[in-house]
Amino acid sequence: PWQGAENAATYLFIARGKEKAPEGFEGQILNGEAERIVCMSSSHIAMLDAIGEVERLVGGSGIDYVSNQYVTIHKDRIAEIGYEGNIDYEKLVALNPDLVLLYGINGASLMEGKLKELEIPFVYIGEYLEESPLGKAEWLVAVSEMIGKREIGEQIFAPLALRYNTLKEKIALTTIDTPTVMLNAPYGDSWLMAPAGSYVAQLITDAGGNYVYQKNTSNVSKPIDLEEAYRLSAVADVWINVGGANSLADFKTMLPKFADIPCVKNERVYNNTLRLNASGGNDYWESGVINPDLVLRDLVKIFHPELVKDDFVYYKQLK
Repeated sequence: PWQGAENAATYLFIARGKEKAPEGFEGQILNGEAERIVCMSSSHIAMLDAIGEVERLVGGSGIDYVSNQYVTIHKDRIAEIGYEGNIDYEKLVALNPDLVLLYGINGASLMEGKLKELEIPFVYIGEYLEESPLGKAEWLVAVSEMIGKREIGEQIFAPLALRYNTLKEKIALTTIDTPTVMLNAPYGDSWLMAPAGSYVAQLITDAGGNYVYQKNTSNVSKPIDLEEAYRLSAVADVWINVGGANSLADFKTMLPKFADIPCVKNERVYNNTLRLNASGGNDYWESGVINPDLVLRDLVKIFHPELVKDDFVYYKQLK
């Protein structure tokens, strides 16, 4: 349910018809299907949208940053309940939700105790912990079960997985070179690099690239210093996911010492910010979670442009 919780488990019992939870059950109980849902992450909204049930959304956190078209058009119907640590519980109770979709980062959500007190059922959606791109997307099947649409969720996921694996296999069979890929940019004083087995590293591998930072074999991102970042980027053919940079000028202003790096001089720097909304919300972290096949296709276009003619969906080349 959250990072570092390998030995923890949470439970949701969906009581349909006259079903009752087993004696002694200490998890959450959802009576019937969830008709009124509060989402604490935009990726949860994307899952509802993927199965055609986004209209069940009655409230959420950071609604202005959500890219979903239905949410954008119907903000008058969807309540902003605030962020963890500053939740408007009166507004939440007034929504009369059947279920709150939560997430935890380094521990249980701060909302958990209050939701239990208010007797509002909740469930942790742990897609962000998945190392497999398809594993992330498959959480839409779990969400579909909670609203009584399991079959539809499976019907949505199956062709998505087929498209992903078909492209992955094509790349493995047809590509010879594997460009070395640098990742990320500093956020504040910290430059984090994903583990070698992480979601983004898996995408890079599946797209026919070679992730430059292989020594981190843990399951959490690790900080590197500026000197190591320079050494890694100096041998990279491509650089992706470069924070807030929207142009090469932005990038060079942000990282002036890296302006002479070969991949920067060759304009092989790409960012996953093509679908930013007016408030700065990034659809890559929203619909991209349930469209890993499109994210993969973007990366193939970056690493092996001769193999993909379609336009980018989530990425753009910095000019």
